Amino acid sequence: MATQVFVGASSTADPKKAASEAVAAALRESARSEHGDYAGYGARPAFALVLSTDQYDADALAAATTSELPGVPWAGCCTAGVFAGSRLLRQGLVVGLVVSETVRVGVGVAQPVSQDGRRAGVLAASRALEGFPPSVPAGWSRALIVLPDALTGNAADVVRGAVEVGGTGVVWAGGGAGDNLRFVRTAQFAGGRAYSDSVVVVAIDSPARMATGIRHGFRPYGPPTMVTRAEGTVLAELEYEGAFSVYQRTARSRGHQVNLDGFASFAMTHPLGIPQADGEHVIRDPLRVVSPGGLYCVGEVPDGCLIRVMEGDPIGLVGAAREAAITARDAVSGPIAGAFVFDCISRCMMLGDTVRDELATFESELGQSVPVMGCLTFGEVGTLGRGVPQFHNKTAVVLALGA
Repeated sequence: MATQVFVGASSTADPKKAASEAVAAALRESARSEHGDYAGYGARPAFALVLSTDQYDADALAAATTSELPGVPWAGCCTAGVFAGSRLLRQGLVVGLVVSETVRVGVGVAQPVSQDGRRAGVLAASRALEGFPPSVPAGWSRALIVLPDALTGNAADVVRGAVEVGGTGVVWAGGGAGDNLRFVRTAQFAGGRAYSDSVVVVAIDSPARMATGIRHGFRPYGPPTMVTRAEGTVLAELEYEGAFSVYQRTARSRGHQVNLDGFASFAMTHPLGIPQADGEHVIRDPLRVVSPGGLYCVGEVPDGCLIRVMEGDPIGLVGAAREAAITARDAVSGPIAGAFVFDCISRCMMLGDTVRDELATFESELGQSVPVMGCLTFGEVGTLGRGVPQFHNKTAVVLALGA
């Protein structure tokens, strides 16, 4: 039987009812395409991806989802928003069922990422891959989805740990778990339970090709400068000068005056980019200025690297979404069962109401009959260009599963 993906959603506030509605909606889609006897609907799912927003009690939602999916391995996380197709829910639940008789799925979880993110990434990936062949079988494709708590630890370090186990020759996707921009607490789901300060890794082996597309749509705005001091996610100095002062000077050279009060709104459209060997840029989102003149970023900035101020606009962001979807679609090079999208919350904030244009773009480029679901993440996981898997900001990652 070919691989198929079925998506259901609910905006109901009650966790038990939301799980029931979302799972039932996905199963109804399954029943239209398959014959079987799972819960009276279609064929038994091999895996379910479950994405929620933060109004639910995480433990209650985990229990309700497990009750609705008896015997089905599932995993997921809480984020700033979820979507099914072009329907965006700022409060809600989306469930994607992967139905296949051949797909192999493993789920691993580890914590705390706040104390040793790299070790947590190693452990979660190792647990997800338990029982998998050490190398991908000939003719098969392997994907790893990484869902770290982005509010408590260094997500870039978590990704490095997972890549240490999973390797660079597989498909990488995922994104940071967050909340509805309160920056307080988020949840990760695995093994029927809710966790925090953890990372969940999902490993998928499929005889059908899987592929990702990843783009951000930002372009260089300022010259390269050397990072002379960084402390984790705080960019302290550029060329031995306070990072904010250098950022201000770069903006001033382009006719923009940036002060402390206006920094957040200007930085939303002018993030930082770390140049890569192939000319691509890994984006870092500076959230605020911290004493004495450093920039606090979503994701670490390595000491000694070059960095540039970037710029972007809604047209460029939607264009990047199109390129990401086309890249994933073309790499699958055949029928697509469905797609999981990890789209940065800050892109949504830039796009405003036109974010639905971006979501519609994912659908239209992947194919109108292809089920698409995803979430608004706090950072994304993927391989940009010919580089290695990394943690990104302000980026769209499309994981397409071949049928």
